[in-house]
Amino acid sequence: MKKLFFAAAALAAAVATAALAAGDPFDDARYDIGIKKNAEALAIVDGGSFDINTQTDEGYTLLHYAADQGNLEMVRELLKRGADPTLKSKVGSTPYDMATGTTIKAELAKVAAGWNRTIGKLASAVGPAPAKGSATGNGTCAAVRAEPVNDGRSPAMRPFLKARDAVWYNHPDELAALIEDCVGVDQRDDYGSTLLMIAAERGRIDAARVLMDHGANCSLASKNGDTALGLAGTPEMKALLAACAKGSAQQVSADASRKKECLQKYQADAALCGDTTCKLGAQRKWGQCLKTGNYW
Repeated sequence: MKKLFFAAAALAAAVATAALAAGDPFDDARYDIGIKKNAEALAIVDGGSFDINTQTDEGYTLLHYAADQGNLEMVRELLKRGADPTLKSKVGSTPYDMATGTTIKAELAKVAAGWNRTIGKLASAVGPAPAKGSATGNGTCAAVRAEPVNDGRSPAMRPFLKARDAVWYNHPDELAALIEDCVGVDQRDDYGSTLLMIAAERGRIDAARVLMDHGANCSLASKNGDTALGLAGTPEMKALLAACAKGSAQQVSADASRKKECLQKYQADAALCGDTTCKLGAQRKWGQCLKTGNYW
């Protein structure tokens, strides 16, 4: 009898497990978003079993959940697929209101500004989104400056300090967005330390790669004479920065060689000039040579 009971219990458990495994597609996608199994979540979304803007009884969409979980990759993928960033829950919350990171907020605000509907304070929080191809940035820095927090940071310094936090806490996507908007890749703190030095000291490989991909100078030194390579604590970071420093040294050497060659050509050209117009022309060609390497 006991064997029969345990067999029945095991069967019931198996049925319950199977029922959970074959759950509602929307709930499955929501669960995968929460644990950042993005490939699995997108496979469900792309399966077409529900609309991208499906809302729960409380009015929440998958975009709400992705924003709330700080899942930047999923936020971007859902937006690409037509997720509406202006939909509100029954308590009036938009995905922007629920977003946990400034990069996500900027992403949502930028897209929401282009939707043909009234979005109220969502647009005014960071200002209008820049036009495509605009040099005014991606809105991340504006979102950081507009954060309603009393952290003692001036709005002007918040983007750089936020970038430093992104390195410190290992958020490379947020770091990249800030650099691509307004933060100088070689900007320094009060001690002369660059973001790359901080990444090196903290062992943040992904952040270091982001910085180098955006042109960070690997050979700079702080006020104490520290370099990124000197601060690197792991073999992987040391190898990465050694290669970068070697490339930087080669670039410096090439730049010096170009300057010398351009100067020699200018001096030879100017020596043949007999009037101001000719000398001005030689100076123009000298400037062109410094930029392009071509004097003539």
